[in-house]
Amino acid sequence: MNAWKSSLREAKRGRQSGVALAILVWFLAAMSILVASMVSQARMDIRLAQLQIEQAEAEAAGDGAIQLALAELLIREQAREFNVRQMQISEFTVGDARVTVRIIPVAGLIDLNSAQENLLIALFSTNSGSALNNGQELAQNVIKWRLPGAHADPMGPAPESYARRFQAVEDLLSVNGINRGIYERVKDSIYVAAKGQAGVDWLSAPESVLTLLSGGDETLSRELGQSRLRDQQAAASDVGGTVPVGLDMQFQKEGALPLFRVDALVKLHDGNYRRRRWVDRSKSGSDGLPWSFFRSEALAAINKEERNFLTFVGDTYAGG
Repeated sequence: MNAWKSSLREAKRGRQSGVALAILVWFLAAMSILVASMVSQARMDIRLAQLQIEQAEAEAAGDGAIQLALAELLIREQAREFNVRQMQISEFTVGDARVTVRIIPVAGLIDLNSAQENLLIALFSTNSGSALNNGQELAQNVIKWRLPGAHADPMGPAPESYARRFQAVEDLLSVNGINRGIYERVKDSIYVAAKGQAGVDWLSAPESVLTLLSGGDETLSRELGQSRLRDQQAAASDVGGTVPVGLDMQFQKEGALPLFRVDALVKLHDGNYRRRRWVDRSKSGSDGLPWSFFRSEALAAINKEERNFLTFVGDTYAGG
């Protein structure tokens, strides 16, 4: 009898030890998961902080390079080496960043407030991935949004004034049929300013607009863009004298607007960023400089066209 009771006590102690061991193992496993989660969160927080610091540095480098590029443009203008219709390219080293700056006259972009219907049709049919019929519908929706221009002659000049104006390029998203995907595809080809023009100047146009003017021929637009970069040192009187074969000139309007889109393409560590600012050279800024910024966009990652552009610029500069 005593042996049986002793055996029961031993079995009970064994079960209690097993339960205690299981609780200990569970506790250690839970603590391991908690510690691993804390370490992972700490690493993520550190990485996010590093990324925010890098982006702040990239934005500051981009802004500094933009100011230097505008000062360089002023020197070129005084030396009569500047053509208001021509894109200007400059390269700078700012701290640890390598910055390529493009100064693009807005005359090479499409003004949402003034563009005639056929130009808007070309914009949406070529750059937004839309079929022609859908491009016509989107263009008509933009015209209707700008009432009372809804009944304007699509082949004639745009009306001088509208009941409603686009105040920013993002306002395009309020037009019926324009979704985020369409907006992202056309945003590099458009602008909004207090003063614009109904047409577009091919000599000032970036590749996205050259693609539109060439009927969607990306190869031609890329070749034109690269040839303009090679010929950047040409005298102002020699620039733009010959119209390239393959461009649709029905929208051509030589522009001399004092407005520019300035893109600073920043290479910093492992990141590639774009800082975009819009400049009015007819007005002095609050800092006393002979230009003012009327719009600044948040830092963004560069796109495929900009990567190709940077590669070409690098090869061109390396080749002398």
